[in-house]
Amino acid sequence: MDKLHMPTLRVLEVFKAIYDNEKGLTLTEISRSTGIAKGTLHPIVATLLEKEYLESNGSFISIGRGAFKLGYSYAHSLSYLYILKPHMREIVTSCDEICQLGILDGEDVLYIEKTEPKQAIRIESSAGKTIAAYATALGKCLLSGLTEKNITILYPEKLFSYTANTVASRTGLLKTLQEVRKKGYAHEIGETNIDIECLAVPIKIENKIQAAISVSLPIFRSTPEKIEHIINVLRFHERAIETEISSLPGGIKLFSD
Repeated sequence: MDKLHMPTLRVLEVFKAIYDNEKGLTLTEISRSTGIAKGTLHPIVATLLEKEYLESNGSFISIGRGAFKLGYSYAHSLSYLYILKPHMREIVTSCDEICQLGILDGEDVLYIEKTEPKQAIRIESSAGKTIAAYATALGKCLLSGLTEKNITILYPEKLFSYTANTVASRTGLLKTLQEVRKKGYAHEIGETNIDIECLAVPIKIENKIQAAISVSLPIFRSTPEKIEHIINVLRFHERAIETEISSLPGGIKLFSD
């Protein structure tokens, strides 16, 4: 591979630092996070602000509308979305809870799309965010398509715990993934947020798990009957989506060419 272009890398490092901090960062914090000297950093940030790829709120700098447009364009280049989105709307109508779509991004799950219910109390979520896959139902479905060797490469034995309920070890994760494969769905309770419960099913394209869809709900709205209903709805749409995809000429690719 040719030597990477350092000025371009600095721009990407600025975006990465700000992306990882929802409330934004000051110039000093960006410098500290990236290791880029303020003298070098200032014209980069000033240019990105001028072109609206970043925006400022007082001394805090956050992602701007220009970067959002690029991300939005990327999301809509995913060729399966036009198939999945109607199913997500039907899932929300049936379950009256948020439905989310995710793909595996290294060791994390990347949230691609969401459809929200008209609930007075709703779960906050945003497309484009990532979280450790082992701690989410979506992520567990995605990881269930990997081998034990793949999982060992991705994660250390001891895992970071978001809550007291988070799976705490790779050994525990491997056991959980066996259950996911056996049942055909993942169910996590309070692993990333102690008040949230989530169920998910994998979406297979050409016999390979390439995405997953989920329904999340506040634990106070959870009942055994509702959980059973959500599982049935998700499994129904999982089969319907895979049937629809398999009927397309030449199948469908995860990303458009």
